[in-house]
Amino acid sequence: MATMASHKIDSLYSLFKGEAGLRKSGCAVSYPKPYFFDWDMKMDALHIPMQNWGINPVDVEYDTYKDWDSARQKLEQLQVNCKYKTLVFDSITSMADASIRQTTKSKGAGGKRIGTIAVSGFDEYNAEAAAIAELIALTKDIKNFHNVNIILIGHIIQKEMKSPDGQTHMSRILVTAGKNIAQKIPAYCSEIYHFNIKTGMVAGANMQYTIKTNHTGDDFARSSIGLANEIVFNDDQLYQKWIAPAIAKINEKQVPVVKF
Repeated sequence: MATMASHKIDSLYSLFKGEAGLRKSGCAVSYPKPYFFDWDMKMDALHIPMQNWGINPVDVEYDTYKDWDSARQKLEQLQVNCKYKTLVFDSITSMADASIRQTTKSKGAGGKRIGTIAVSGFDEYNAEAAAIAELIALTKDIKNFHNVNIILIGHIIQKEMKSPDGQTHMSRILVTAGKNIAQKIPAYCSEIYHFNIKTGMVAGANMQYTIKTNHTGDDFARSSIGLANEIVFNDDQLYQKWIAPAIAKINEKQVPVVKF
């Protein structure tokens, strides 16, 4: 049986979420020794932040995936031997789409079609949920055994939500084909960062890129390492400037209490 007296934070299980173009992938590459599971096929977006921060391209590895099975096989290999310090899944939104395409394709002519286009049904949505659940289980095992940072990158949509008193408001939620699995993903993440542009700023030289780390009602977020409610990161390295110091501060204060 373990106690919290000996617990140290060696890695984080994080969800980076937000609209496109808010530097989620750029912030992920600031983490140590990353490997990217590339489903979005936009690794070119990493060149500028890597050049700005002096990150050696040799130190950033990736493979492009078009289905779930090949990614699962890679994860099973990493369970046994993982040389990386950070695994980035860019993005779980595209990964969910890939799992649906994989299932639809496997049905061949026997699946449902509208005209010449194969369409998804409940089986495909169940497959998507199963793939994401397996992704979480495998990454949790890798994180705990190898002390590896896990970063899930997700896209969001705006949706009307109703509160218990009947009031409605607009909220931004994760995008997956099935509704239930999108709501489950954040429960597994100790760090949830909502990427945004600072309120009141307009596009141009004065635009400020921010991260919310606390729930605002419209945008869910949280942090277990004592980060500020909002971080204006702009062109700075997220991990080196904010994440690593916060982890070090917690671990330094974690002094065991001696009982006599």
